[in-house]
Amino acid sequence: MAYFPEFRPMRSFILQHLRSDNDRPKFFRWLYKQHVPESISQFMPYCTKYATYHALPLPEGAEEFGTYNGIMTEHYWLFNIFQEQGTGMPRGLAFGEEFPEDFMEMTCQPPSKVLRQSGWQGSRDGYHPLVFSFAPIFWEDDFKGKGRLTDAGPNYRWLFLLKYPDSISIDEGDAWFKEVFAPEVCANPEVNRMISSRQLDEPRINPFQRITEVWFEDSEGWRKAMVERAHTYTKPDWAAWEKFPYFEPYKDFVGIFILDRPDSDHLQQWRGYITTR
Repeated sequence: MAYFPEFRPMRSFILQHLRSDNDRPKFFRWLYKQHVPESISQFMPYCTKYATYHALPLPEGAEEFGTYNGIMTEHYWLFNIFQEQGTGMPRGLAFGEEFPEDFMEMTCQPPSKVLRQSGWQGSRDGYHPLVFSFAPIFWEDDFKGKGRLTDAGPNYRWLFLLKYPDSISIDEGDAWFKEVFAPEVCANPEVNRMISSRQLDEPRINPFQRITEVWFEDSEGWRKAMVERAHTYTKPDWAAWEKFPYFEPYKDFVGIFILDRPDSDHLQQWRGYITTR
């Protein structure tokens, strides 16, 4: 049966983690030589922005927050590309996607024959799977820094996603997030910006329920606000993890540090795999 998509603009965030720095040459060669042109060929007719940000080095204490060390890729879609809730691969494409034989091991994912898996097996000491989250085009909650200008200074972006415990509803979790957590975060003088949205219910590939960005001027500002002052944040009664941020890292809480400018805005900048001479 033919699929006629409903016009529904949305934004997606993909986080990827690398096994070690030793894998970076192979990973980035695959990304820019193979994956980017394949992706542009597939979805340029219905994707208005496709950009990749390289992760910044992890500051002290970042692993306690489930921090990924690879890349974040964002897309702006015109409709639900996956057509069916819960699947990580669209249907009806002429070509598949090529990736290295050891791609799953290289990117800390469970064994699989497909590039983007359904389900979630992330854990602190185990897999750090690919995160694929969908959110509204516009941020829903603006907690601090509205009207910030590009000339205001550097923007060290901490992007994170979280999942509340199964014992509470999303509304209950959001009440703590909006009324307690966000004001406490924004009270830090190092925080310049805080924006957030609920993850869309469809498409849904990962279990995360909220995506947030908190901006600082630099990594030291993040460390002061989140590591040095970790003891100042209010722990919710329903917390399933004792240490701040009160979510199990890499399982219920993942994030990445990036700049405010992508390393490659692919639809605008990609001209082929042009190497050194």
